[in-house]
Amino acid sequence: MEKREAELFEKLKAGDESQINGLYHLYRNEFIHWCITNYSVDEEGAADLFQDTIIAFYFNVRNGILQELSSKLKTYIFAIGKNLALKKLRKEARMVANDDMVELNAAIQSIEIFEESDKKKAIAKLMTKIGEPCKSLLKLFYFDRFSMDAIATRLGYKNENVAKSQKLRCFNSLKKLALEHYDQDDL
Repeated sequence: MEKREAELFEKLKAGDESQINGLYHLYRNEFIHWCITNYSVDEEGAADLFQDTIIAFYFNVRNGILQELSSKLKTYIFAIGKNLALKKLRKEARMVANDDMVELNAAIQSIEIFEESDKKKAIAKLMTKIGEPCKSLLKLFYFDRFSMDAIATRLGYKNENVAKSQKLRCFNSLKKLALEHYDQDDL
C-alpha cells in the first residue's frame, strides 16, 4: 500500500471525516470508467455506485469491520464496488426479465392493424432485421423459454449476468426497430 493511501486510511480510522473528500476525488473517475466498462452501467449509475461504495467503505472503517488493510486501498474499494454492481445487476435482471416479457407481449398484442398471423410475421420480420446475436438470444429467451444460464452457455457468454445485459440491449434494439417501422398509434 502506498504512503498516501496508508495515511488516508489511518486518518479515517481516527475519525477524520475530511479525508472522505480526498478519497472520493482520488478514485472517482477511475471507478466510474471501470464500472461502465465492466458492468455496462451508464455514467450516472456508475457515479451512484461509487457513492454507495464510499459510504460502505467508510461504514466498515468507522464500525471496526476494517481495522487494517492487507491490500491496496483502491483494491478494497473496487472490491466493494464490484459486489454492489453485481448485486444491482442481479436485482435489475430480475425486474427487467418480468417487465420485458410483459412489454413484449403487450407490443405484439397491441398492433391492432394486423390479424394474429400478421402480428407474428411483423415480429419475425423485425427479428430478422435485428441480426445476430440478438436474434438468437431473444428467440432462446422469449420463444424457447431457455434460462439465462443456459443461454450464456449456449451462446458462449462469460456468465449469466453478461447474457442478461446483452438481452436487455437486444430487447431495446428490437423495441426501437418496432417504433421506427410502425406508427406510434399502431403500437
